[in-house]
Amino acid sequence: MRIRRVATLRTATSFLKHLADLKISMPFDAEMQAGPSSPLAQPYARKNGVIGNRLAVLPMEGWDGEVSGHPNELVRRRWQRFGQSGAKLIWGCEAVAVRPDGRANPHQLMISAETVGGLTDLRQHLVASHEERYGRSDDLLIGMQLTHSGRFCRLHGGPAHCAQNALSPPLLDPKFNIKDDSALMSDDDIRRLIEDFVKAAVLAKRAGFAFVDVKHCHGYLGHEFLSAVDRPGPYGGSFENRTRFLRESWLVSVQRGYRSGNRRAAEHV
Repeated sequence: MRIRRVATLRTATSFLKHLADLKISMPFDAEMQAGPSSPLAQPYARKNGVIGNRLAVLPMEGWDGEVSGHPNELVRRRWQRFGQSGAKLIWGCEAVAVRPDGRANPHQLMISAETVGGLTDLRQHLVASHEERYGRSDDLLIGMQLTHSGRFCRLHGGPAHCAQNALSPPLLDPKFNIKDDSALMSDDDIRRLIEDFVKAAVLAKRAGFAFVDVKHCHGYLGHEFLSAVDRPGPYGGSFENRTRFLRESWLVSVQRGYRSGNRRAAEHV
């Protein structure tokens, strides 16, 4: 069966026909409502407050920061526009690496003791631009996405890729010119990385972010663990082991970075 790219289905009619051909029932409104009465404009009640509408800025990677991991004027301009967009859920703004060798590009943002001040100012800049246009920010929720790029990592002045892998899949290793297991992370390497995520979560809270999101998709390191069925030890094999990295990095981040009394990070969303 030929697989159609969704981007080629440019009208509601063509999409409905495609669904019918696949014998899938997925009704939807052919025209999107706009204006203050539209569904996307309605507030969303959460446990600890209200998100002002159903619009969100999702965390794409920005590759225009400083090599040091600090934001610069290009990054500030982008975050200012996030604030001016009107979206009330700012889900990470962009993926932020937890350590220097975990970046997919040498100019990706990084969170560390040295950069946390710049990230604090960056968040405040977003809030100020939102308040200037909309008059309030108490219904604005801003989080940070934390990431390690795994086999996609690139160092400043280094090789095209300095892969750090959770597993060695035969189809991907040749693409990244990986010829042995030297890029395969040991269990101790992974435990140290989990601690880096936890430290990053503590810094994110200090910078004023309401929650952290551990990136676990798109082939990056966290995603690799889900396929590590042949990896021995505590981070491979069974489903419990393959999800251990996510559970340990996120749950400990919650406990150490986002818990105060009986309030948990999960309650922020």
